Amino acid sequence: MSAVIPIGINTYRYCFDLWESVSRNIQDESRHGMRNDARCDQSRSIEILRMGVALSVADAGLIAPLPDPMDVDWGAVVRLGMNSKLLVQAANGLKRIGYSVSEGFRVEENGYRKFILAMNGLNLKSLSDIAILLRQGGVEYVLFKGPVGQHDAYGVYFQRPSSDVDILVDRRDFPQCRALLEQAGYALPAECDRIWWRSFLGEQHFFSVGQRRATVDLHHRLQQPGCPHPRNVRAFVTDVAIHQLNGVDIPCISLIHATLLASLSFVKSLVQHCHAAAYLADFSALLLRLSPAERLELHRRAVAQDVEHSLRFALACAQSMFAVRVPELPASIPVERLFGDDLTRAIFTPDDPAIVWPRLRQLLWALCDDSRPGQRLGTYIRVGGSFLASKIARKLPAPRAQANGIPRPEGAITGLGHSA
Repeated sequence: MSAVIPIGINTYRYCFDLWESVSRNIQDESRHGMRNDARCDQSRSIEILRMGVALSVADAGLIAPLPDPMDVDWGAVVRLGMNSKLLVQAANGLKRIGYSVSEGFRVEENGYRKFILAMNGLNLKSLSDIAILLRQGGVEYVLFKGPVGQHDAYGVYFQRPSSDVDILVDRRDFPQCRALLEQAGYALPAECDRIWWRSFLGEQHFFSVGQRRATVDLHHRLQQPGCPHPRNVRAFVTDVAIHQLNGVDIPCISLIHATLLASLSFVKSLVQHCHAAAYLADFSALLLRLSPAERLELHRRAVAQDVEHSLRFALACAQSMFAVRVPELPASIPVERLFGDDLTRAIFTPDDPAIVWPRLRQLLWALCDDSRPGQRLGTYIRVGGSFLASKIARKLPAPRAQANGIPRPEGAITGLGHSA
């Protein structure tokens, strides 16, 4: 066995590097040397957004002096804020210290707030109806993320736009919940019925047919391929916090598990080169809401679920980006060794072609827990193998063209992005 494992590790390294080389070659072709003044303007815009969010998350002192408002490209700040869904949050933080913003920024912020109000209002109405539907169907589930998750973290339902209702069920209850949704007029696009969605991603997206309702994301897994995932998803389903909305009792994920899940969502987004800043803000806000005893329990659960390094990874980034300090948790993972000076841009502007990303295998190794002998190597092999298999599965065609006779909703495939 000892002779087989190194071969397996080298094979994984080769496959990881081969898969990444395609992306890196494309990235290198688009890397054309941004001018120094443009780079400076972008860094200044990111800093304004980062500091605004830091000030909205906690009573954190300024990490660095803010630039003169007259030197800020407020149009760039607006674009960054909308891309990361943090425009309102950053605006709230800047207002706390009386920082002067441009009139154009205020106009865009007000328009964005109206957009959030409309989208999240629809989400809240939809999830109330879904809660009644699933309760009558006898399905055990919890709601997570979305406007209710924003309320848990910040005390408001309208912090940023959320188009999806995210529901977590035990894998055994997944078919029953799917049937209830389809009976209620939700359709599953053929794209979402592929094995990659069902087995590797562990979720499917249901779109409303004939009615204006939020999309439903039905989950039986809590992490995507390429990252360590919780060993016991059912523990999240059974640890319920009731949230009352419109007179309806809605079972939601507990505050401790919401914090742990926010760390997993952040790690997932960073590994996949997606916008991760909003998840890091959620993690920071939720972590600071926990009592010292609850933070210790959070760490205990992370260890039990084999995702302690994901928690510590998120903590390191929260400390670096938002000056979050929680002495109850163990030392954070030194993420600067992986990202160097590119950490801030990787979190806030992952589409920047100038970012030098760490190798996927390096990130995975850093995320694998090592509290037991052989744990890190075992997790690396298991998660790495699942990731490589998922790349193959993603190429397999969808098995059908419509869901139970219901035509695929118009625009369904283009709307498969994840929301906060």
